[in-house]
This record gives sequence, structure tokens and C-alpha cells, in this order.
Amino acid sequence: MTTPTPPAEPPQAAAEAVLAGHEELIASVAPPENPPRVGVWTIAVYALTMFGFQLTLLLPALFSLAYKVQLIDPAGKDASLGFVLGVGGLISLLVGLPVGVLSDGTRLAWGRRRPFLAAGLVLSALGALIIAVAPAITFMLAGYVVVGVANAAIGTAINPFLAEQVPAEQRGTVGALGGVTAAVAGVGATLLGSFLTGNILVLFLTPVAVLGIAALLYVVVIPDRPASEDVRVGSILEVFGNIWFNPLKHSDFALVWLGKFCLSFGSTFFSTYQLYLLQDRLGLTPEQAGRQLAAVGGLSLLALVGSSIAGGTLSDRFKRRKPFIFLATGLIVAGLAVAASAPSMLLFAVGGILLSAGTGAFNSVDLALASDVMPEKDKAGKYMNIYYLSGTLAGVLAPLIASVILRLGGGGNYGGLFLSGAVLGLGAVVTAAKIRSVR
Repeated sequence: MTTPTPPAEPPQAAAEAVLAGHEELIASVAPPENPPRVGVWTIAVYALTMFGFQLTLLLPALFSLAYKVQLIDPAGKDASLGFVLGVGGLISLLVGLPVGVLSDGTRLAWGRRRPFLAAGLVLSALGALIIAVAPAITFMLAGYVVVGVANAAIGTAINPFLAEQVPAEQRGTVGALGGVTAAVAGVGATLLGSFLTGNILVLFLTPVAVLGIAALLYVVVIPDRPASEDVRVGSILEVFGNIWFNPLKHSDFALVWLGKFCLSFGSTFFSTYQLYLLQDRLGLTPEQAGRQLAAVGGLSLLALVGSSIAGGTLSDRFKRRKPFIFLATGLIVAGLAVAASAPSMLLFAVGGILLSAGTGAFNSVDLALASDVMPEKDKAGKYMNIYYLSGTLAGVLAPLIASVILRLGGGGNYGGLFLSGAVLGLGAVVTAAKIRSVR
């Protein structure tokens, strides 16, 4: 992607002028209930930044952490990987919980989202460096905690974009692009990882560099503003208190949260242990497995892109979300069931393609659904962090539970693990059926 032609004045001065113009325009007005339509350039920058963010999430989740763990502890890799992902994620989750609330109340002249993006990038680089040079699992855990806090800060800066700056009639379409970028990042992660095993530092720092380039465009193009004077954050205890919302009063939002949590469990089982399944069941080396996953990912990408765009745009056109959630969940559950018993790379690929098709449709429509039923539109940072917390919490708990399931039947029970994920994923059908304010 090419950047716009630079103006005659110095680039830094031009960027500051653009930012100042944005802030003068929007500082004195409250965010509209339904903002104006966003243009192609704004959407492109958002998609590029989401790609960078997803790459920082998915390269460790799909390849680099598992690869590093088996270098340090090859005999106990299943349990050690679950320990790093589970315990590290839990600690970072507790630290990252108040970040969205803090962002909603930030009154810096630079805005309330941009400072968290900048801080997150610095922490992400630090955490990746710690993991890369870690000589033991405990040091990897420390680095992963830092990465988790970084991801919370970056997510706080980017995730409110859909609810704050995109009108309801575009949310399904723009949300679909988020699913597409995740798919492209997933394919790129496994392929990139398989070629970078010779240099651990490059393996862990490359996604941070990609996000850094995208973030420079994001802070210039995407407008931001300080929080209004009447927004008060308060003490640390009050910040944690503000994270809470009443699930009985706002039951539709609670149901969206619970549905995503259920489905994320099964997806996390698959994404975390697919590399080890190909090694242990099919006898592939890490490099071979990474390239096979990338090849399957290329086919899966086509399915995900098609289903993501179709799900998002059709749900906008027909003004219906729930039927697409039902269909997407069915595809994900079928994909997990096929992969659970796959004796060959071909059947594993079929399962992965089905899962990807369902994931694309689900992510685009569910994100739009969450934005539609959000209780307080002026607190998008808080509620979008709560929404994404469902997937994060599943990502914390799933590896811990997976390490127990894998031991059943003498170890390496990947079939039982994926089938358990399929059963849990069906919960998304139940929760979506009970939502009342959206069809």
C-alpha cells in the first residue's frame, strides 16, 4: 500500500497540523449517536492496523510460543505451553482489565486512545524481547505477561473504532474486514514463523515492527479527542468498579459476551495445539508443520474472506444478525469435529477450512451485534474491552483445561480436545437465540 503524496512542508509538521485540525474540529462536540459514513482511506488504514495487531497476537499463539516452548522443554511441551498461555494470560488479564475505563477518561491533548497505542507498542517490543532470549519457562511467562498488558493497551486504542466512528449501516461491512485481516495475519503468521526459526529474535520482533508501521498511519488518519470534562476515572478501586456492568439489566450484551466466550474456547483449543497435532499425529517437523498450516491457511483464507464479507454485508442489508450467527457456529463446530478425527493432512485441511469459514462470518457479524446492543454508546472503550474480554478469558482458561484433557487416555488426546471444543461452541447458538433487541 502506498502512502499519500507528502506536502511541501516537513512531514512531522504536516502530521501535527492534521492532528490539530482533527482535535479542533471534534474537541467541543460529543460523539454522535450514529456517526457519518467513513471513507475508503480511513477503512484501509483501520484494516492495515488491525492486520498488524492480529499478527502480534497470532504469530505467538499459532507458532512462535509453541516453537520456543518445545526448544526449552520438549518432553513436557503440552503442559508447559498451557502453563505459559494460561497463567501468563490470567495475570495480564487482571492487569489489563481497567485499561479501557482509563482510556475513556483520558484527557490528554493527543487524545484518549492514541497514548495507549504508543505505550502498547513499547511494551509489546519489550515483552517479545524477553520471550525471545528466555532460557527457561518462567522467563517466558514473565515476557508473556508484558505482552498481555501491551495487547490490552493496543486493543483499547483500536477496538472502539467500530462503535465510535462507524455508522450502524456500515458496521457489518467494516467488521468483516476485521475478520479478513485476522485470517490474512493467521496465514502470514504460520508461514512467516516456519521461515524464521533460525533467528528467534527476528521471529518474535517482526510482528511488532509491522504493527509499528501501521500505527504511524493510524494516529495521523484516525481522529481522536480527549475525554470530556464530566468523565471522571477516580481511584484504582473505582476503575475496577466501573468495569462492571449489570448483566441482568443489559441482558442482550451479556448474551453476546457469553456466546463469544463459548465459541472462543473451541477455537483456542484448535489454534493452540494444531502445531503439536501435526507433529505428534502426522510425524511432521515444526518447519514442515508450519508450512503445511500456511498452505491450509491459504485455502482457509479464501473461505474466511468470502464468508466474512458475505456475513457482514448481508447482515447489514437484511438488518438481521442472528441467522448468520447460527450458520457460522454450525460451520465452526463441524470443522472442529472433522479435525478431531482427521488421520491425514487432507481431512485436517477440510476441518480447518470449515472452521475458518465459520470464524469469518461469526467475527464480522458478532462484532456488529455487540456494537448494536452496547448499553452506553459514550463508553465504547469500556464495553468493547468487556466484549473482547470474552475471547481473552477463553484464551486464558482454554490452555489450562486443554492440558488436562490432553492427558486423558494416556496423553496426546487431540481428538477429545477438539470434540470438547465443538460441544462448548454450541453454546453460541443458545445465547444468540435468546437475544431480544436484535433480529
